[in-house]
Amino acid sequence: MSLKLRLMASIAASLLLTLLLGGAALFWQARSAAQNEIEASFRVTEQAIRVTLQGDVQHKVTFRQVIGSIDGHRNLRAYLYNEKNQVIAASRLGQAAVPAPGWFTAMIAPEPMAVRIPLPLPGFPCTLLLKSDPANQAAQAWQFVRDAFAAMLLFCAIALVSVWLIVEHSLRFFARFQSGLRNIAERDYEARLTPEGGPDFAPLAEGFNHMAERLAVYRYKNRRLQEQILSLQDEERAEIARDLHDEVGPYLFAIQVDADRLAKSGNEQARERAGSIREAAMHIQQHVKNILRQLRPVSGLDFGLETAIDDLIAFWKRRHPEIRFERQIAFGPKLDRRREEAAYRIVQESISNALRHGHPRTIRVQLAEHEDGLSLVIEDDGNGFAETGHTRGMGLKGMAERVHALNGQFTLEHLTPGVRIRAVLPGTEARQTRELEEA
Repeated sequence: MSLKLRLMASIAASLLLTLLLGGAALFWQARSAAQNEIEASFRVTEQAIRVTLQGDVQHKVTFRQVIGSIDGHRNLRAYLYNEKNQVIAASRLGQAAVPAPGWFTAMIAPEPMAVRIPLPLPGFPCTLLLKSDPANQAAQAWQFVRDAFAAMLLFCAIALVSVWLIVEHSLRFFARFQSGLRNIAERDYEARLTPEGGPDFAPLAEGFNHMAERLAVYRYKNRRLQEQILSLQDEERAEIARDLHDEVGPYLFAIQVDADRLAKSGNEQARERAGSIREAAMHIQQHVKNILRQLRPVSGLDFGLETAIDDLIAFWKRRHPEIRFERQIAFGPKLDRRREEAAYRIVQESISNALRHGHPRTIRVQLAEHEDGLSLVIEDDGNGFAETGHTRGMGLKGMAERVHALNGQFTLEHLTPGVRIRAVLPGTEARQTRELEEA
C-alpha cells in the first residue's frame, strides 16, 4: 500500500472513531435528557393531580375534567378505571411531527413510570392511573441526534476530502523530486525543483538544486581533467612512438645488415640461419611499423577524416582480403582536429578489436550527420565478446573516455552475432554551448 493510501486510511479510521464516539455521546445525552424531562413532568403532574383531588370531589365529571387537563401532554397519559377495572376515560398523547424509529425509542427510553391513585367515592369507586410515555421525547431527541450526527458526518467527509487534496498536492512535489533524481541518475544535471507544496518542502528543493549545481560543476571539471589526461596520453603515445622509431628501428636495421653479411658466407648452415634471422627481423620491423601507425598522430587527417578512414580500411584490406569492409560516410559539419582524431581513433580501435577478437566476415563503418555533430557506427558479424571471453579492456575504456571528454555519447551493443559501437561527437559550437550552460 502506498504512503498516500496508508495516510488516508489512518485519517479515515481516526475520523470514523471520532464519529462513533460523537454518536455515542449524542445518544447518551439524548437518553439523559429524555429521562430527566419525563421524570420531571411525571412528578409535577402527579403533584398537581393530588392537590386537585384533595378538594371535595363528589362526581365523576370532575375526574373527567382532571383527565382532560392532561389531554395532549407530551410525556404522560392518564386513565380512569371503574370498580370493574374498565377504562371509562383516557387522555390523549400529543403527537410528534416526525416519530422516532422504534429501535431509537427503545435505546433512549428510561424505565417506565406509573402511579395509581384510588378515588373511593360513595357508590362510585374509581382509580386514576398516571403513566409515562417516551414517544414524544424520543421523537424530539431523534431529530436532534439525526441533525447533529449528519453535521458531524458532513464535517468528517469535508475533512477527509480536504486532507486528500492536501496530501495529493504535497505528494506532487515528491513525484517531481523522484523524477529529478532519475534525471540526475541519467546525468541530466540541468534538473531543478521549485519549492511548491508548502514551506516544509523548500529545504528539500534547495538541497536538490544545490546538489544538481555541484554535480554539474564536477562534471565540467571532470571533463576538463579527462581532456588533460587524453592530451597527456597523446603526448606519451607520441613519445613512445619516437622511442620505438629511434631506438628499435636502428637495431632492427643493424640485425638485417648483419644477416645479409652472414648470408654471404660460405657456410651453408650459416646462410640458412641468416635467412631466418633476416625474416624474423623483417617481421618485427613490420610489427613495429603497425604499432607506430597506431601510436603516432594521424597524419592522414591533414587531408580530411574521410580520407584517413579510407586509408585505414585499405590498410586492413591488404592484410585481410577475406573480410568485406563496408563504409558509408556522409556528414556535413566541420570538426576540429581533436574531434576528427577522436573519431578516427574510435574507428581504428573498433576495427582492431573486431579483427583481433571477433574474426568477422563483414565490418561496417558509418559516419553520418547528427543534430549535435557527428554520429559513428561500427559493427561486425563476428563472435562478439560473449563467445571469445573478451571483456571491456583498455581499448573500449579509452574510446569511452575520449567520447565523454568531448561531451559526447558512447554505447556498446551486443548483436547476434557481432558487436555494434555507437558514438556521437558534438560539433565545436554545440559543445561550447553545452559547456557554457553547464558552467
